[in-house]
Amino acid sequence: MFKVKEETELRLITPNEPGILGRVLSTLANAGINLIALCAYAQGDKGIFYLITSDNGLAQKRLRSLGYKVKLEKVITCEISDRVGAGAEIGALLGNAAIDIHYCYGTSAGLGKALLVFKTNRHKKALQTLL
Repeated sequence: MFKVKEETELRLITPNEPGILGRVLSTLANAGINLIALCAYAQGDKGIFYLITSDNGLAQKRLRSLGYKVKLEKVITCEISDRVGAGAEIGALLGNAAIDIHYCYGTSAGLGKALLVFKTNRHKKALQTLL
């Protein structure tokens, strides 16, 4: 049905300034780290990044060496088919299980699959619900 995994996400806080996205992503690229998922936005004078990478340990080390605050969080990823209503099904399953979604982000490249990332108030129950 869905391909569901527990992942570790890096929450990164940077200054909000021009070029910060390029600086963060080139730091990962220069270390040979592949980006699996990304959410980034500005909040006042801070840049907030949520990253899942191919090597979170090395990514954390490299980003901290630049002076950025990095925190690790458990999240759930769900690979779904890229079709109308697929995300709604996931939302309904979690809602019917009384699981509060703190945040969610996702993307599709139009290749038949989409990836959703969830942080919830009941991580283990959310994982069991979606498996």
